Amino acid sequence: MTDVTDPLLRSIAGWGIGPHLPPVEPVAFAASASSVGTEKLIGVLQAMVETGACDVDDAAALEVAHLDAMAEALLLEDMLLQAADVLDEAGLSWRVLKGPALAHLVHPDPAQRSFGDIDLLVRGEEIIEAVDALTRAGASRAQAQLSETFDRRFSKSVTLHWRNKTELDMHRTLAPGPFGLRIDTDDLFADPHTFTLAGRPLLTLTPEMHLLHGAIHVALGDVEPRLGNVRDLALMLNVPSLDDQAVRAVAAKWGCELPLALGLRAAGDIGAEKHPLVTWARSYPPSAGDLQLLAVYRQKAGRFRAQAWATLRVLPWRDKPSYAKSLLRRGST
Repeated sequence: MTDVTDPLLRSIAGWGIGPHLPPVEPVAFAASASSVGTEKLIGVLQAMVETGACDVDDAAALEVAHLDAMAEALLLEDMLLQAADVLDEAGLSWRVLKGPALAHLVHPDPAQRSFGDIDLLVRGEEIIEAVDALTRAGASRAQAQLSETFDRRFSKSVTLHWRNKTELDMHRTLAPGPFGLRIDTDDLFADPHTFTLAGRPLLTLTPEMHLLHGAIHVALGDVEPRLGNVRDLALMLNVPSLDDQAVRAVAAKWGCELPLALGLRAAGDIGAEKHPLVTWARSYPPSAGDLQLLAVYRQKAGRFRAQAWATLRVLPWRDKPSYAKSLLRRGST
C-alpha cells in the first residue's frame, strides 16, 4: 500500500491546485516510480519536469514510464470506442465514467491522467443486455452473476475482460454497498454532456455528477484513496460551470453527504482548501447511522462481506429476501 501522506506524492498531486511547494531536491525516480505510478501521477510528474517545476535524477526513465502509461491509455481508449459501438448498435444507454472522461475534460493535458481500465455506466434494467452484447463481441465476465436478477437490482458493476484482456467495468451505480444503493441512478442519465475522443463525441456525466462520483470514489473506493483520484476531484472544483448548490442538493437527496464531505476534505488537503464546497465539507456533521455505514468501507479484511450485509439495512423490505439469498448462495460456493 502506498503511503498517501508522503510529502513527495502530495506535492505532485497538488501541483497547480493551490499554493504549491515543489520538491527542492531532484526526485529519486527509481525509488519513487512504483508509488508515483500506483497513485496515477506519472503524467503529472512528467509535466512538472517538462515545465521546470521540479527535477528528477533520471529523466529518461521517467519518460519511458510515462510513454508506457500512455500506451496503456491509448489501448484502453480504443477498447472504449469499440465498446461504445457495440452498445450503440444494441440500442442501449451508456455514459463514460472516470479516467478517459476526466482526462479530456478537467486535466490541463490528457497525457497527465493515466488509467488502468474503462468504466461505463449503463441503466440497471439494461445491464444484462449490455453485458450480453459485449460478450457476443468478444468480452468475458470475470465472475458469474450471483442470481438471475442480482446485477440488475443490486450490483455496483460487472467486470468484463475485453478481447485483449484489458478490463471493462460496466456500472449500474457509483459505489458498492449501502451508499451505492442509495443513489438515484436516473439522475446520472439526465442532461448528458460529451467529450471528444479520436473525433467521436462520447456521452458522459454533468460536471456536478462527475464531482459527486469523484468524491464518492475517493471516500469509499479504497481504504486509502489514490492521490490521482483526489487530484481529479480538486481539478473538478475548478470547472467554471459547476453548480455548488446542485451538488449539495443531489448529495442530500441520495443520502451521500458524508462521502461527498470526505472526498472534498481530501481535495482540500492537496490545495483546494478555499473552495466553498470544501469549506462546507469541513463543518459537515455526519449522523451516527452514516458513520456506522462508513465503517464497513474502512475495513481492510472482509470488506466485501461487511459491505454486503450492511446493504441489507438500506434495502426496501421487499428486496431483502432476494438479496440475502444471493449472499448465502455466494457463501456456499
